[in-house]
Amino acid sequence: MFTDPLGDCSPNDKIIYASILVLIASADGELVREEFCAIEALMGRILIHPEVRVDIRNLLTDPPDMDELLIAIDPSLIKFALRDAALVAAIDGEYDETELELINQLASAAEVDDETLKEIFDWVNSGLIWHNQSLAILEL
Repeated sequence: MFTDPLGDCSPNDKIIYASILVLIASADGELVREEFCAIEALMGRILIHPEVRVDIRNLLTDPPDMDELLIAIDPSLIKFALRDAALVAAIDGEYDETELELINQLASAAEVDDETLKEIFDWVNSGLIWHNQSLAILEL
């Protein structure tokens, strides 16, 4: 729906980005429908090929290691992964402690300070409120 520079990155970086999101979604030991939908939408937004998505989905049962992903990804993309990881983690209504640890690891790797990280969490919250307002408007 909304575009950003992630769509222009290499196919390998797209896979690593999506793998980070899978790691966040699976961190609490359960994958809920909302998390799965968010990951699918984010993979679609950056045009990950459907066949590659199958491989990424398979990571849900055997999540990758964050340190290995951070070594492999283009450092300029870590902030995008941080932004979208915060969204995936919040989509089920709460942040799990393990999700927060991984998000903090991403923030550290991206050299994002605590104030900026708080702004990201606030942005996620305002986005969820914005989305839910449409349900209220439509009386759903």
